[in-house]
Amino acid sequence: MSSLNSSLHMGQHALSINQRAMQTVGHNIANQETEGFSRQQVHSGTAAPDPTGVGGGAKAQPTSRVYDKFVQRKILQENPRSGMFKSRGEFLQKIEIIFSETEGNGLHQALNEFWNSWSQLSNQPESESARIQVRERSDVLARRFRGMHSQLDGLRNEINGRLVATINKVNELGQKVAELNRQIISYESGQRNANDMRDARNQAIEELSELVDVNSFENPNGRVTVIIGRDWTLVEGNNRYQLEGKMKGGELGMLRIDGVSINDNRRDLTRIFREGEMSEMLRMRDDTIVGYQHNLDEIAFNLAGQVNKIHATGTGINSATDMMKSTFGLNSTALSQPLPFLKDGIFQLHLVDPHNEILETYEIEIQAGIDTLPDIVQRLNQTISDPGLLQASIEADGSMLLQSASDYKFIFGEDQSSITQVLGLNSFFDTLKGAEDIQLSEHIRENTNNISTGKDLIPGDNRVALEIAKLQTRPTMRDETMTFDEYYNGVLTGMGLKIQRNKTEQAQQESMVRQFKEIRSSISSVNMDEELTDMMQYQKAYEASARFINTVDRMMETVIKM
Repeated sequence: MSSLNSSLHMGQHALSINQRAMQTVGHNIANQETEGFSRQQVHSGTAAPDPTGVGGGAKAQPTSRVYDKFVQRKILQENPRSGMFKSRGEFLQKIEIIFSETEGNGLHQALNEFWNSWSQLSNQPESESARIQVRERSDVLARRFRGMHSQLDGLRNEINGRLVATINKVNELGQKVAELNRQIISYESGQRNANDMRDARNQAIEELSELVDVNSFENPNGRVTVIIGRDWTLVEGNNRYQLEGKMKGGELGMLRIDGVSINDNRRDLTRIFREGEMSEMLRMRDDTIVGYQHNLDEIAFNLAGQVNKIHATGTGINSATDMMKSTFGLNSTALSQPLPFLKDGIFQLHLVDPHNEILETYEIEIQAGIDTLPDIVQRLNQTISDPGLLQASIEADGSMLLQSASDYKFIFGEDQSSITQVLGLNSFFDTLKGAEDIQLSEHIRENTNNISTGKDLIPGDNRVALEIAKLQTRPTMRDETMTFDEYYNGVLTGMGLKIQRNKTEQAQQESMVRQFKEIRSSISSVNMDEELTDMMQYQKAYEASARFINTVDRMMETVIKM
């Protein structure tokens, strides 16, 4: 009887093993489309034989998942680069739209129209319509510069918002991994395998790897530690240390990423991320976009400087004036220091009599790196020596005021020192920062007759207008090695090459990740044909186990009746 009882238990174990195997097959089939799911298998081992050496049947082993940790680790290593290229491509495309020349709304078109208006004015220096055209085209150009700079600022602010969302996502995934760590330890303390929880944890870490570069490792007790960036521990066991976005100073207020650890200890993590969407957004915001803003600033500042340098020493229609104030004022500290950007040379002022004739020419010598604005004002007044004709003074706001006496006016002559450009005297454009704030000077906006076209008070003089028009083809950018058009075309070409290179690298990277995922899928994913084959096998085994139990039962019944 004892051996028959053993046989009965053997059959019962076999039924149980095959029943669990059938349940596992059903679990696999149900999760065929579940992202991150690894198919599971039921294993059995040989039970210990009895003292006589008769086999004890099968013994159930914990259900395991089919999983290759080395393939998974390779995916985690390559995912951040995919996220980086994806984010870079998205924002480069938005920058390309800002610089787009379609529909005649680009900077290139505005520059061409600006130069053409000066060329037309040089042909008709006395024409009111030609002067209005110069003013309007110049205003369009200045607004185009400011608009593109502002759009790039807006893109930086958009990235700030995206960073906040990414930080929240990183914290959410970190919390999920920490909670799964806790659940896995609790579940597996009962000698069970938390297969589905481990899949969910791997999936959360994989999602995290698209956002930031990740390094993770599992302790012998089953807990996973997750390190992001170079050295920030996001998850350690059941604990997670979150990220927090904090605005730092500056005109736009750029978001800084802080890591918050125990006791609210904080550390700036903005520069620790090497790959992933977050690192690329930071690079795009702080390097790439700022670089394009600097390109625009360089064009705008150089353009304003070159035009102002020529325009300041010219004259327009009835352009002799009895008063002019410099555009830029200096604070008390700047007034005591040498004026920047000056050159050694002379600066000329022509005194004009009531008959619009040049009565006197004053030459003031300027010493670069030495002269302060008070020095220059004093020297100018000493040179004129008669305040009843013309006098210079410094206003309360730190600007220089030139004022002639009644019946007298003045115009500017040759300026070797660039003081007219530095102070903004008789300027065409006003700018301190470049593309961000370039605009037409107020006296140009108010009266187009103030646009300088010649160098003397002679009707029809077009020398200044012609010289400004020639700036289009004159190499003035980058140490006088390229024209404005050549420099801007270089910026656009570089942008196009960068976009094309990113597309190529992104395609290569995505292909690599896709291949690793296909390898993982071939190992871990649910194959319906295999599952159906296993199901038939387990069904037959279950039926055979049931028949075995039925046979043993009849044998026991025979023994009892004897």
